[in-house]
Amino acid sequence: METQKKKKSKWIYKIIIAVLLVIIGVCIYKIVGILSEYHEGTKTYEELQLLAGVDTETFEHINFKALREKNKDVKAWLYSKDTVINYPVVQGKDNSYYLYRMVNKEWNGKGSLFIDYRCEKPFRTFNTIIYGHRMKDGSMFHSLTEYESKAYYDKHPVMQLVTPKHEYDVEIFGVVRIPADSPLYKCTFDNDAEKADYLAQIQKNSLIDIDAVQVTAEDKIVMLSTCTYEFEDARLVVYGKLVEKDEA
Repeated sequence: METQKKKKSKWIYKIIIAVLLVIIGVCIYKIVGILSEYHEGTKTYEELQLLAGVDTETFEHINFKALREKNKDVKAWLYSKDTVINYPVVQGKDNSYYLYRMVNKEWNGKGSLFIDYRCEKPFRTFNTIIYGHRMKDGSMFHSLTEYESKAYYDKHPVMQLVTPKHEYDVEIFGVVRIPADSPLYKCTFDNDAEKADYLAQIQKNSLIDIDAVQVTAEDKIVMLSTCTYEFEDARLVVYGKLVEKDEA
């Protein structure tokens, strides 16, 4: 009887070891797959930077002709000095297509920076919404979450945005944390009063105080949105005022 118990224990032990080895193997396989995917995504965006002729010293004159030969959905290029944000911005027919597709339309967890499909005239109307993932490797819109710190804002108060016809400074003026279904995800406004109320909500709920940038209903703004994890379906949004460079 004792011998049978020992044999049974050995078999249970072997089964447990085998199951653990399978689990470890699956985990390693998934990790390698994720790392490979991240690497491929990073490589693709580096190639796009070269194709676009991005000069991080002057950041102007993006080669949109070359980009649009690759993908006609490219609408702009967004750059933030001394951060990883240096990407093309696209717009699809919905808010799902580019969520997990890069600008070359290949599937990748990094996805793309993309404009809300409801924004019919990006950067030409009051509010343009741009979404991007908060990637664990620090890429895409991950660095937006740093704007919760005033010290980070002080070092990065302005981004750059270029479209085929215009070049803008993006002057950061608000940082808010909101749910994914927040009414702040809004592209259409009926009048200046609605716009003023919208700006008041941003100012009231901003996680940091920014007094250097004054924004009115006559201005154009961008809403940069990414995931955060303080509550279910939380989003961190950084707002910027578009200032055309030749008008500054």
